[in-house]
Amino acid sequence: MSRPRTGQRERIARATGRLFRHKGYHGTSMADIGEAVGLRKASLYNHLSTKQDMLRELVERGAALFVDGMAPIATSTDSAVDRLGRAMRMHLRVVAEHPDVAIVFLQEWRQLDAEARARVQASRDHYEEAWRAIIADGVREGRLRPELDIRFAALSLLSAANWAYQWYDPHGPLTAEDVADRFVKLALAGMESG
Repeated sequence: MSRPRTGQRERIARATGRLFRHKGYHGTSMADIGEAVGLRKASLYNHLSTKQDMLRELVERGAALFVDGMAPIATSTDSAVDRLGRAMRMHLRVVAEHPDVAIVFLQEWRQLDAEARARVQASRDHYEEAWRAIIADGVREGRLRPELDIRFAALSLLSAANWAYQWYDPHGPLTAEDVADRFVKLALAGMESG
């Protein structure tokens, strides 16, 4: 169970997110976290029981950003192609606006204990299913090819979006929305019905 988000707890979460993002879960020690927030290791334990607790909290925050962002898109009555663009823009906006939490969610979730990992896997499956449902709607609407492998298409789009954090520069010439629109345009070129 996550502890309440006090000011100090939130500072610790932000610092830990940066550390996990850059050094990985296993490469980050409690001493690293304490140093990042100016607390001795012993004082840190007043705010944080274990490193695993913070990993769980950060991964769950990341999961919530993606799943909650997808909810209105998944239930929208817009066309599947429009929803696909919105989903990609939302996904890349999360990565661009919350890079530490998003990257910890995408890269470090497998380091969770078995119970937390199972919960997060269920969230990931739910999120992926929303992508598959949008693509399946596109096939039903006649906008996407009927022979399309829906699962493979969803995984391909998510793989591209998930890997963007490796090279995307939020200070560069393209916004997260520009990158998302380019991803979708390329994907649709291969998926759209003639």
